[in-house]
This record gives sequence, C-alpha cells and structure tokens, in this order.
Amino acid sequence: MEKIIKKAIRTREYLNETYIEVSRNDFKEICMYIYKAKYAILRLMFAADEREIDGVFRVYAVFSIPGIDRFFIVVLSLKEDDLIFPSLTQGIPAAHWYEREIKDMFGITPKGHPDPRRLVLHDSFPVNTYPLRRDFYFKNGSWFKRQKEIHDAGYTIHDKKHESCIMNHESAIYEFMKVEGEGIYEIPVGPVHAGIIEPGHFRFSAVGETIFFLEPRLFYTHKGTEKHFENLGFTKGVDLAERVSGTSSFSHSSAYCMAVERMAGIEITENAKAIRTLLIELERLYNHIGDIGNMCAGTGLAVGYARGATIKETFMQLNERVTGNRYLRGINTIGGVRKDIFLHRDDILTTVDAATVEYKKFMKLLLGTVSHVERLENTGKLSKDIAVKLGATGVTARASGINDDIRKSHPHLLYDRLEFEANTMARGDVFARMMVRAEEAECSISLINALLESSYTGELSVELKAIPPYSSAMGYAESPRGSVFYWVMSDKNGNPLRVKLRSPSFCNWPVVPFAVHGNIVPDFPLCNKSFNLSYSGCDM
Repeated sequence: MEKIIKKAIRTREYLNETYIEVSRNDFKEICMYIYKAKYAILRLMFAADEREIDGVFRVYAVFSIPGIDRFFIVVLSLKEDDLIFPSLTQGIPAAHWYEREIKDMFGITPKGHPDPRRLVLHDSFPVNTYPLRRDFYFKNGSWFKRQKEIHDAGYTIHDKKHESCIMNHESAIYEFMKVEGEGIYEIPVGPVHAGIIEPGHFRFSAVGETIFFLEPRLFYTHKGTEKHFENLGFTKGVDLAERVSGTSSFSHSSAYCMAVERMAGIEITENAKAIRTLLIELERLYNHIGDIGNMCAGTGLAVGYARGATIKETFMQLNERVTGNRYLRGINTIGGVRKDIFLHRDDILTTVDAATVEYKKFMKLLLGTVSHVERLENTGKLSKDIAVKLGATGVTARASGINDDIRKSHPHLLYDRLEFEANTMARGDVFARMMVRAEEAECSISLINALLESSYTGELSVELKAIPPYSSAMGYAESPRGSVFYWVMSDKNGNPLRVKLRSPSFCNWPVVPFAVHGNIVPDFPLCNKSFNLSYSGCDM
C-alpha cells in the first residue's frame, strides 16, 4: 500500500476504516490498483454533499481486501463548478449502478461511463433536479431548492416567500436497449404484476421460448429513504432502517445502529451483542426456509411450498412471542437493545428443536422429488466470473463459488467467538442457491443453540454519547440476502448529514440478466425466486 500512501493527499484511520483522499488525476489509478493488485471487493460507492463543511462534494469508493478486516475508502473532493470524476465502470464493472445513482442523485458525472441513462429517477422526474443535495427537499408533490442564505437564516419549508420551485416540464426519456436479428421479438413484463409483488419492468428479447437478452428496470418504488434519514435524527433513524426491507428488518437496523455507535465512540455490552447475533440468525433462518419453499412454487411443487411456509410461520410466531413483532422490529436501539430475549430461552430452544425436525423432513422431500430437482439443476446458471465482476453478495455469490460472508471477513457482534464456515458451491445454478440456503439454515440452527448455551454480562443498552460534528463511520451486517452497509455522517450539530445505505439487492439485481440468458421464458420466475431479490430494498 506504500504506492497509494505516497499519492494520497492525506489519509485518516478510524477503527477498521482507512480513508485515502486523492486528486482527480489519481482517483481511477488508485482504485484500480486496490481492486486488481489486492483482489479487493468494491463494497459500495456513493457521494455526499459536504459543502457546508468545506464547500465541496465528495465521492467515496469503499473496498475490502479478502483476509483483512479493514475497509479502504478512496475519497475524491469535487468543487461545485466542476462535478466530473473518471468512471471506474470499465475496469470495475461493479461500479456501474453506483455511478449512475451518483449522477441521478447529485448531478456528479462519471466521465467515460458506458451507459449514461438514468437509473433511479424515472422519465417524469424533472431534469437538473438532484434530490440528495442538501439544498433540495420534497413537498406537496414538487421538488424545491432552498437557497443557502435561507437555510442559514433558519426559515422552514412552510415559509412560502422563501421557496423557489424548480419544477418544469422537461424530462428525460428512457430508451430500452434494442436487440435486432432474425426471429427476435420482445416480451414486456410489468411494471404492474399479477400478484402482490412490487413493481419492476422486465423487457425480454427472445428467440422462440429462449431468452436472448433481458433488461430489467427498477426503482418504481423509490421513496427517498436516504433523504428521510437526514430529517429524522439518529435515534428515530432506527425505525426507518427497519422498514427499508421488511424481511431483513433486524439486519438493517443492526447495521445502522453499529454505524451510529461507532461514530459516537460507544461499545455495546456483551449481552446486547449476543441478543443481536441471536436475532440476526433467527431472521436468516426463517427467511432461508421460506425462500426454499417459495422456489417450490416456481416448479409447481405445491406441497413443498406449503411445508416451507408452515415452518417459516412457526419461526415468525416465535419472533412475535419473544420480541412482540413478527419481523423483529422495535428491539434495536442506538447503544444496544430494548428487550432481554434470553428470558425466552426455553421457548426458543423448544421451537427451534421442533422446527428442525420438520425442516429435515422438508429437505428430504425436496431432494427426493426428481421432477423438482431436475427443474433446478443447470437452470439460471451464474458464473463465478460474472458474480465477481458485478459484486454479487450473499447466497447469490456463495452459490457461484465466492467465499465471502461479512460475518467471517469483517467479524462483528459475537461472530468472532462462534465456530462456523461460509457455505459455498461452485455450480451457480438454482439448485446451488437452494442448497446454500439449506446449509446456511442448518448453520443458523447450530449458532442459535450455541448462543443459548452461554450466559452474557452487561446491561441491555448503554447511554448514547453526544455525536461529534462531522464524524462518520460504517456499519454492516450479513442479512439473509447478503451484506448490508450503512455509512453515516453527522453535521455540525451532531445530526445526520448523510446516510448512505446499500442493500444486497442493489448488488444482485444486475446479475439476473446473465443468469437467465439461454433459459426459456417459463423458467424466469423460478430463476428470479432463487435470487429472492427485494424491489423495495433496492429502490429505497
């Protein structure tokens, strides 16, 4: 890393985060060096409007190197009149959505990006409107820009004479990619579907029944979540983090709390760590078993779908008994947890033991049903090469042979005390994604039992200290879908200035077109279910 340090304008270390500030001329070179020479993973990439600190916007690229519990964060500062940075996408394909998102939300242009189309903002959104800049806000169906002097004077958004509406009728038209050739035809699916799933548009280019090309378009449910964090304060932000993705509520709130706790310089107790670890594993367990059952719906195995749903319901009822919420909401708080889950030790043990018996019968049924297994094998194959290049995470990555699990690569909570290994398979098909989930479910059962065998010291929570102005830190967790990251920064008053969250679905949606290529159209629902991607968790 000496080469990087020599070229850096300045470096700063905080816990396991190393910030490397560089010039625009060195930004791409240093990112490529970390990525290629160190075989690093691009964990996330984002921008922040830090004009109130020193008059600049900043672009952050966060890497981690396998085998090292440290994040290397390359930072580029840009002045407001020159918001252009060199695109990383052609050298680091995983940057492609991040860079388009940065352009949409901040108006910072990745020069040389191969796909300049909008990503997050749809056609009707007015041009030259960048929602995550600090001087923009949304009110009564319109976007407004607040002048800096008005902001400094402390006027509220209800003070009409100090508002300037920038809504206009100019919009950006999204052009889908076109595939031409003999026998090629298009099948548009969505964004409204015949079910209760959220909206997403899929444009298939097919030859007969075979999928030649798929272009998904998402972000129909974009809610401005990161903007909402700025107005809630850190404590209320826990409630919002829990609602980013319903089935990963506890993972998200744990990652968010971890980021804020690190900013505040507080260490949660052993007892609180144990409770968070236990509930994350319960969340993983009910999700994986439910997902395996949902895959049965894609093959028409109704009995498998029903059994998976039944076992999942058993765990969700357990969730409600021990926490008061089926989705494990309302437990996390900045500084620890609100309830002592170990008071329900016997209930958890009894329920897990009984459900484990049913789960093993369930897997025996599935693996013994030839028609089901044949539909899964060699369907929706995702190569390790594509998964690596696009930064896939979670089950999606591990089923394609990538040995990456945040619980192991960046140990947190009590994971450094627990004996377990990341479960991987090399084949990358739907069957592999089912089996990785099955093995991880068994691992979660083992971890839950191990956690319940011990006792832990400390209060449920510790007092939240004042958060220093302009401090920042990262939080993370391994959710059922993959790694979740939060990067949080405070303003001069110790309130949220920027909250960047990256859900696993944001990484995994782009790999779907590569997995379904060459499959038949009727197998798309099965492929899609095997990834178990969230619309809302991606769109944010």
